[in-house]
Amino acid sequence: MGISSYLADPVHYHRNGKDLCQNDDSILLTFPLKGSVSFQQQKRELICHPGQFFIELSHQPYKFFHTQKVELQVLKVPIGKLAAHQRLIEQYFAQPITTEKGSGRLLNHQINQALQLATSLQLSGVESQLLEQQLLDLVIHTLHRPTLSLADSDVSTIKAAHLQRIEGFIYQNLANPDISLKLVSQACHISERYIHLLFQNLPYTFAEWVKVNRLTVANKILMKGNHSSVAEVGYQVGFTDQSYFSRIYKRHFGFSPKDTPSNHSNFL
Repeated sequence: MGISSYLADPVHYHRNGKDLCQNDDSILLTFPLKGSVSFQQQKRELICHPGQFFIELSHQPYKFFHTQKVELQVLKVPIGKLAAHQRLIEQYFAQPITTEKGSGRLLNHQINQALQLATSLQLSGVESQLLEQQLLDLVIHTLHRPTLSLADSDVSTIKAAHLQRIEGFIYQNLANPDISLKLVSQACHISERYIHLLFQNLPYTFAEWVKVNRLTVANKILMKGNHSSVAEVGYQVGFTDQSYFSRIYKRHFGFSPKDTPSNHSNFL
């Protein structure tokens, strides 16, 4: 992993297939500090402003341009370190992600801290590895954007209110293994058809969102270390089958429930 800081004059850069290095499979997280940048990749287009960042796939063609002088910070992460989260990378690359709340804010803060430490201190190998792991943990958490408020999505005020109501009910009843579209529909007084429509333009289905939130809450409990068993944690978030819980947890986070490092809680 690496962090770079740039001051750049106006530029329009087009990287095609001939420019790509097959040995440089990584993702780049670009944070505009001053000025806005435009980016295009795989038919996705965005304008990223200060207070946001975006993910770029370094092994795919792209266009990057800005019409004013900008200041940027760029975090480079080898894609192999995120192999277990490939689906999330594919969902969220070339989309603006906020640095004003949640894991995005913590990631932005930690990058600034890492740059300051790297330039002011001579870090040992162990210290560099610890910093790298902290940043990687925050990148992974930030990639799990479905765990952020559904109301952050680009929807109308009325839709956002409905989504907030659904979100509140889910969190209050996460231990219930029988959470279903029908149950939420009855509890929130919203038709099942309308709930389907609410999730139609989101990058995940209702069922996927519930599952990801179960896993995320389980991860937070495991990181705190105040539990008697993995099975107990699974039951707390609505998983009645321990083997299934352990299997999808490892697929989601890249490590098993019992191998969850407790020091992650310092960065949540």
